[in-house]
Amino acid sequence: MTPVRLTVDDGVARLTLTRPDTGNALDLAAAQALDEATATLAGTAGLRAVLIDAEGPAFTVGGDLRFLAAHLDALPEQVTALLGHYHAALPRLAALPVPVVAAVQGAAAGGGLGLLWVADVVLAADDLCIVTGFDKLGLSGDGGSSWFLPRLLGLRRARQVFLAGRGLCAADALDWGLVDRIVPRADLEAEAEAELARWAAGPTAAYGRMKRLLAPPGEEYVAHLAAECAAMTACAAEPDVREGVTAFLEHRRPTFTGRGAAHE
Repeated sequence: MTPVRLTVDDGVARLTLTRPDTGNALDLAAAQALDEATATLAGTAGLRAVLIDAEGPAFTVGGDLRFLAAHLDALPEQVTALLGHYHAALPRLAALPVPVVAAVQGAAAGGGLGLLWVADVVLAADDLCIVTGFDKLGLSGDGGSSWFLPRLLGLRRARQVFLAGRGLCAADALDWGLVDRIVPRADLEAEAEAELARWAAGPTAAYGRMKRLLAPPGEEYVAHLAAECAAMTACAAEPDVREGVTAFLEHRRPTFTGRGAAHE
């Protein structure tokens, strides 16, 4: 089964993560699928609105740590390949000239948060938990969080979420402006469909121009994603990442060495 499903019906697109057994973790295959699906979306004529959602109890737990653990001896290369596809997909979603709605539930974590940041409207189930988690792995972060969080939260709060790894429940995420509305988990799908239909019935040509005025999807964002990828690749060569990934999978606290032997 493909890790991502894209359907388009009468101008309304649905982009769905379909690896519920992994928490919709993002491995290389999932990143490639998102790259391909967003390229299709960018070339779809008559598009009116897009919904990003996910099967299962979690929206996405972020990067697939089992995939990373299986490639510890070639981690920089694997990180570069994965982010090459994923960071190509995100600007395409941000640049779509139609409303993009995200419906998120359970865990929304790590690099997978990039799919929230590029959405125009985020509906959150009441069981949502947002956490970056990069500090637990010895990684510098991807998915555009270091670009969007200071702009959405201000620098102080962005540091709490990105640098210190503070988790936010649905109510906190709403209060901090990271989501637009909270709905009961059981109602998320129906509410998302209603929201999608409302936007699709609107003046989508005007919406596209409004989006470009509010947040032009320019080269600065793309360049920042490239900088994130370079930083992640550099981190992936550090002993701390091997320790962080291994410790996470072994359900123990990591012992980081920081700027140790690799910098001497």
